[in-house]
Amino acid sequence: MTASQGGRDRNDPARNDPNVFFFEGFEDEGYAGRFTDVSHPQNRELVSGDAAFDGEHALRFAIRGEDHYGGSLSFRFSKAGMPEPEALYGRYYLRLGEDWDPGSGGKLPGPAGTYNRAGWGGRKVDGTDGWSARMGFKTSKTRQGETQVYFYTYHVDMSGQYGSNFLWDIENRGSLRNGRWYCIETYVKMNTPGQNDGVLRGWVDGNLAMEKTDLRFRDVPDLKIETFWMNLYYGGTWSAPHEMDVYFDNVALSTGPIGPVE
Repeated sequence: MTASQGGRDRNDPARNDPNVFFFEGFEDEGYAGRFTDVSHPQNRELVSGDAAFDGEHALRFAIRGEDHYGGSLSFRFSKAGMPEPEALYGRYYLRLGEDWDPGSGGKLPGPAGTYNRAGWGGRKVDGTDGWSARMGFKTSKTRQGETQVYFYTYHVDMSGQYGSNFLWDIENRGSLRNGRWYCIETYVKMNTPGQNDGVLRGWVDGNLAMEKTDLRFRDVPDLKIETFWMNLYYGGTWSAPHEMDVYFDNVALSTGPIGPVE
């Protein structure tokens, strides 16, 4: 079985990991109700059979031609009745459609603490109002036909109006091909307020692809990890050249490392 084929015989240990407090395998139409915030339902649907990584279904986001939005599913801790953490592992399986064209780039899922004040869309942060570390994508400069992923990060020491791009470029592990399932895992640890000791790490298929340990997300202690933001957005100001698909499966949030399905 190749990585791009279905995986109905797989068994993801994250389903039973005691450190995993949220798991979504997109196996039924009730999946949206298990997130706290959702948008653009017209752009997402469950797909079955060989389109799934694990189980019977995966989630397909469609970005329409000349549009930006694939959609958004968020797990916001306070809305779920949970305390906001200061460290978080977030993992999901990702497959870019066969006709995927990253163009000039856009946004993918990741952790955030914007509090609807700052940390996205050019809303620069100042250490007291917000932060974010969604992932981003763009055309790879080193591998023809592939998509480079990175942390698109709003932090106190960023230069300019928009977030810093921290490439997942260890041994080119963050350069992704179309039509293949990848295990994407993120880790964020909030900094001591006012100090440059915040951490971001990223893994692809269980292998470290990015690490940064000197970030300043906040200068006040009440900024924490507000949400894990399952976001797909094409742009900047540019839009998708034609309709394209991105597939997600087996989203897990945890207090400890998760890792891929073996």
